[in-house]
Amino acid sequence: MKRTTTYLMALAALLLMAQPADAQFLKKMFKKKARTERKAKVGKDGIDDDAQQALADVTTFADNSNNRNAFLGIPLGIKAERFEKQLLEQGFTERKAEGKQTAKTYVYEGDVYGAKARVTLYTSEDTERVFAVDVEGVAVYPTKKDVQGRFLHLKQQLAKVYGQGYVDRGGEAYTIISRLGTTTLHYESSGVGQSYTIGITIDDAKAYAMAYQEMEDREYEAKPRVLTNGLAEPLKHTDLVGLVFFLTKNRTLVSAKTLLASYDYSIGKMNQMKSPQATLTIGDYHSNVVFTRFKKNYTAFVITANDDLDAVRCDLQTYGYTTTDKVNYQQGRVKIAVATNKNGQVVVRVR
Repeated sequence: MKRTTTYLMALAALLLMAQPADAQFLKKMFKKKARTERKAKVGKDGIDDDAQQALADVTTFADNSNNRNAFLGIPLGIKAERFEKQLLEQGFTERKAEGKQTAKTYVYEGDVYGAKARVTLYTSEDTERVFAVDVEGVAVYPTKKDVQGRFLHLKQQLAKVYGQGYVDRGGEAYTIISRLGTTTLHYESSGVGQSYTIGITIDDAKAYAMAYQEMEDREYEAKPRVLTNGLAEPLKHTDLVGLVFFLTKNRTLVSAKTLLASYDYSIGKMNQMKSPQATLTIGDYHSNVVFTRFKKNYTAFVITANDDLDAVRCDLQTYGYTTTDKVNYQQGRVKIAVATNKNGQVVVRVR
């Protein structure tokens, strides 16, 4: 979860420096710190688990402090024991760890959106509240086409529950950032004969903010989103740089149209000099793409979005683009200039 997302932090920036540029977007690595051990004494925080609601309409309440992101209808932010009880009632079984254990782990097996999966709960250090759930599909997919089929099915299912998201990590993930939390669907190579596995991570913004305060080591943890009346700040960053990376690879209008559609952009008349030629709208977030074309190809393009400039800069470096002034970036023959316009929108010019 890059960013954004959450308690997932990209370690790629340090590791990618020695890798070929074309491979960098596929080599992002994420650290997840599981808080799955039961402490001898669990702290009290005054939260009433009975009052916590799962995915209620945020416009219903003036204060959404008890409104939670959820997993299979179970609100995150409740105590681990209570969460476990509700999982078991849905038919999940606790997965016993091998060997002698000195502490309890919160790992379960069961059906998630029609397929067997392993579910791990991430809990706060002192109060043992579940701030995130990690779902690891048991199935191994022999080809990328196979895993992408399952990915598309899950993407549609998750969007029905959590709302619209955006294509992320160069097309290998789909991230939904709501006012209650973050949900990320992702697939990756399993390292066995080029086969693939798929997973989902879900966090609750309020529970994560509390867990963050309890963490002794925060070095690799993402900072919590700002909360107001129980709601996290809205979406303000998508994978613009991943889109840029792919658009620079094959500069035909036909390939651009296919790629933009895969990123859920609405396509305009790209064979005409009309602005904008492709748009993406997710709530208050808006992005558009305009091409400078030559016959059936394009020589340059501009992406304008109400995005986070610092996050875009960070992504450019993660994807292997270099800079000396944080304005002009380059990778091979590709040159990129980033700035903000008078409306405060991020403008990314690529040639």
